[in-house]
Amino acid sequence: MKEYLIPLENDIISSYALLAFFAGLFITIRLGFPQFRYLLLSLKILSGATDDKGSKGQLVHSQSFFAGTSSSLLFGAIIGSALALSLGGIGVLFWIWISAIVAMPLRIVNSTLAIKFRTKLSNGRILSGPMYFIQKALRADWLAIAFAMGSLGTVLTLGGIVPTLSLTYIADKAFGLKGLSISIFLSAILIYVSLGGIRRIGRLAGFLVPTGLVIFFVFYFLHFNNSLTSFFQFLGAVFRNAFRIDSIVGGGLYAVFAVLGKSIGGFYAATETGVGKSGGISGVVRTDYPFKQGLVAMLSLAFEGIVISTLVFYLLYSNNAVNLDDQIRFMSSMLSTGDTITGTFLISSIFFLGTVSVISWFYTGQQNSYFILGEGFANTFRIVFLTFLIGSSYLYLLKGDDFLVSVFRTGYLMAVFTAIPVLVSIVILSKQVKQEMNKFIAETGARYEVSQDFYILLLSVLPKNLISKLFGMFTYIKLPRFLMIPILKAFAKLYKINVSEAELNIQEYNSLNQFFTRALKAGARIIDSAENAVVSPVDARITNYGDINDTTLIQAKGIDFNVRELIGSEKYFKDFENGKFMTLYLSPQDYHRIHSPFYGKVLGYYYEPGKLFPVNDLAVIGIKSLFPKNERLITFLQTEFGKIAVVKVGASNVGKIRVTYDNKIVTNSWIRFPKDVDYKNVNIFIDKGAELGRFEMGSTVILIFERNTIDFLDLPREEKIQYGSTIGTFRKKLLTLPK
Repeated sequence: MKEYLIPLENDIISSYALLAFFAGLFITIRLGFPQFRYLLLSLKILSGATDDKGSKGQLVHSQSFFAGTSSSLLFGAIIGSALALSLGGIGVLFWIWISAIVAMPLRIVNSTLAIKFRTKLSNGRILSGPMYFIQKALRADWLAIAFAMGSLGTVLTLGGIVPTLSLTYIADKAFGLKGLSISIFLSAILIYVSLGGIRRIGRLAGFLVPTGLVIFFVFYFLHFNNSLTSFFQFLGAVFRNAFRIDSIVGGGLYAVFAVLGKSIGGFYAATETGVGKSGGISGVVRTDYPFKQGLVAMLSLAFEGIVISTLVFYLLYSNNAVNLDDQIRFMSSMLSTGDTITGTFLISSIFFLGTVSVISWFYTGQQNSYFILGEGFANTFRIVFLTFLIGSSYLYLLKGDDFLVSVFRTGYLMAVFTAIPVLVSIVILSKQVKQEMNKFIAETGARYEVSQDFYILLLSVLPKNLISKLFGMFTYIKLPRFLMIPILKAFAKLYKINVSEAELNIQEYNSLNQFFTRALKAGARIIDSAENAVVSPVDARITNYGDINDTTLIQAKGIDFNVRELIGSEKYFKDFENGKFMTLYLSPQDYHRIHSPFYGKVLGYYYEPGKLFPVNDLAVIGIKSLFPKNERLITFLQTEFGKIAVVKVGASNVGKIRVTYDNKIVTNSWIRFPKDVDYKNVNIFIDKGAELGRFEMGSTVILIFERNTIDFLDLPREEKIQYGSTIGTFRKKLLTLPK
């Protein structure tokens, strides 16, 4: 069976491995070793910290990563690693690590070029892939069409038939599911995602792949825990054998390169290195710089070649399944545990990943077929792809495993031949990618800062909303007085809180929440009573204020927000174009109640459930469009001089945002949905300086004023201001409200 799995009787696979390796090495040097310099930055981009809703595209970076990785994870990294182990032994893992690292820039160039040369149709659909940068950058139409046609063969075999038959095989051995059930199920899923387009694929991949990976990792160790050897013993075996491949004694140096070439080539082909599929998916990513997605794309190969390959080698080595026949016996044994809980979950994770794999390849085929002859041919391809899935499953029932391995062989060969024009093209065009890299670094100021990037990455991956909710619940706990009083005093001392202004003595507060939301003594603040004076709604630090440029609120150099995204409601968005804004940051030291900046009528509110990133300076600078990403409650206030949007931004450890005019509003609940509420039949008026709401911990308030209505005072930025103090004056009265 071994000799039929992949065409090892010739040098095709070894030559491909050599070409991919040296192409990766050349680009690594040309780009200045980006896989090392920007590794942490790429993880930060993947986490979503630099996403911007205003950028062009249809998927976020993480959705593209999961959609692209899934297709080469199960039937690539896992099977490719097992094949490499059977050919070269345990020491080959070390060379897979090296090869994966060297080849990471191939994904950078492929994905960067895909975005740089993508095409957008009038209906908003984005077309991308290697054929577009081959056509536009190299001006080689014939080569672009040849690639697209060859790629369709790879899509049908390696992307469609192989995973479908593999899942059919697994379902049969593990759960006794025979017949065409798997292919029919996948066909139904493909029809569903076709109707929803790439965004539906992104959402599906963004859910199924992380879920599948978590299940895979958890149940990998639960299921195989008793059969795994010491991991350090395993690593020792890898390094001991890395430089003494078995063939070195019998065949000399040439034989070593032959074994390594076939082993690494098999892994490269299985993980689609240089095939260009990732470019089709990366090309639709919503990003302001093509190189950003290139950095994310390179992580796929690192994940496949270092994490997944290591786990596969570790498992097979621990169970003495080094040669192919032993691996097949081990796989059969593993699948027979499908009736156990751990086995069921582990195999289910494979189905999650396999499903997204077929979906991703299907989308790639649509892109290629559209490039060749337009939408008509793309529709034909969809029908052909579904027909191939069901037809190949029927042939598999008739011919058995021999048909499966022959399709594997064909798919691998197609992948190798498809990769050649892509590898040559990305080497030639790598200079353009270097220019894109320099542009991204120069214009964004992105750089490798270990401490800052790690902090932002940590913020992005932690369950911020859950942590904040649990912290909020903790603040409600009423401890015995002998415990509560020292905690309150320590908190007040830590944040240098002026407790003399509080309405109650510190000993009288029964919980942290009561102390956070404390009222002030009467007369502690003076409200400017001048008719046109606008006052600060909070005790806070003024981080910035100024003009809104069309729809852009400029927080600071390199940091801006879209007003439409910030306030959410479409009803009032137009009123605030070219208006003014002021951003006020509340620290834990500050008084946490929010007051009305002016007398007016509450028109309604908009609630946007979101993340709960902290709003300190480091997070605001490091996380793109932080305020529109965070949970927000926006109160729309109609004054006699114009409208005001009071944007209350949630943050880490803010248990709730509450308002005085509607006790039904609940933020940071377990189940949250956006709300856009108008008070059409209710007249709610609020006086200047009257309490509007409160934060149950510190956060940020952004005031947004209607255009041509206010002039700010010349206030020092980054300095504290107290609630009630004047921040500006209205210009002229536009209407009259009842007093």
